[in-house]
Amino acid sequence: MVVEVIFGLAILAILFYIVMRVLHSIVFGVVLIVLVFVASHLVIGAFPDLKSVPIIGPFLNLPLSLGEALETVRGFFVNIDIVSTTRDSESNLLVTITNNGVFELTDYKVYIDNTTAAIKNKPKEPLRYKETTTIETDWKGNFTYVAIETKQDKSTYRQ
Repeated sequence: MVVEVIFGLAILAILFYIVMRVLHSIVFGVVLIVLVFVASHLVIGAFPDLKSVPIIGPFLNLPLSLGEALETVRGFFVNIDIVSTTRDSESNLLVTITNNGVFELTDYKVYIDNTTAAIKNKPKEPLRYKETTTIETDWKGNFTYVAIETKQDKSTYRQ
């Protein structure tokens, strides 16, 4: 029994040592990054644009404001995309959409050139993550602008 306690304490001490080393390295790395920003501000007079950093800049997709940050998070959960527009054999406009958000999409409405278009078919509903469906409208004329609106999101397509 005493031997198990000693080995248990030894393993706990080793884990504590490893955690402390990792936390020390993380804190040291953050301090170095902050020092680089402060040095840049002192030398150049401004903080650097992180997107223009040669190697890691293209991988940084940081939002510039709180609104952009919230929109990025919202886009992860609710995101509808218009994939394509085509015509069927009767010259009705077909709009293909994909759900790229985590939440399901319901209640489709189609607006073509700011006019409500009737939906002739029964598109897949609810549209789950990464699913695609095609909406057949009664629109036979030319168009420049298509908007798909659901209860959760809205997407537009310009020709």
